[in-house]
Amino acid sequence: MKTPLLLFSVFFLLCSCKSSKTIISDSHPIHALVSSKNFEFTAASANPMVTQGMAAIANGGLVPPGSTISRIDLTGTGNFLKIEGDSISANLPYFGERQFGGGYGSATGIEFNGLPENYVQEFNTDKQKYTISFQINNSSDRYMVYVDIFPNLSSVVSVNMANRNSIQYNGRVNAIDKGQ
Repeated sequence: MKTPLLLFSVFFLLCSCKSSKTIISDSHPIHALVSSKNFEFTAASANPMVTQGMAAIANGGLVPPGSTISRIDLTGTGNFLKIEGDSISANLPYFGERQFGGGYGSATGIEFNGLPENYVQEFNTDKQKYTISFQINNSSDRYMVYVDIFPNLSSVVSVNMANRNSIQYNGRVNAIDKGQ
């Protein structure tokens, strides 16, 4: 008789346990950083869309050391996405396939500098992160960019393009030093 009661008690206890959610306060530094619109994202890795063409490149031994075709290490490459006031610039390496005819132009990576369209910045209280989205053009492509910034300053940037496969970057954001 005690065994079913004990099992029921343990089952009830396990089911009623819930992980606690950390809620950041309104005074957390992430709010001031994102509101300042003066920060820079630096990617530590790129996560390209894995296709047959990309797999062929990996099988040919053309993936950098310490990387896989689905996660390419970008340490020390000098890549960035900067938000400075109303202006946004980026120089991120691109790994993937072009979808339509034509060349990449002079820029083989994701490069743009200018004023974005449809810039939206909001804090998601349920997921405790900032989400920024915008569109921007350069001479050869139109970019739809989504940035997720977490309280620990880790960040994920997703870039969708009109003419190339999408790609995602993982890295960190930091305030831009005004003395530069």
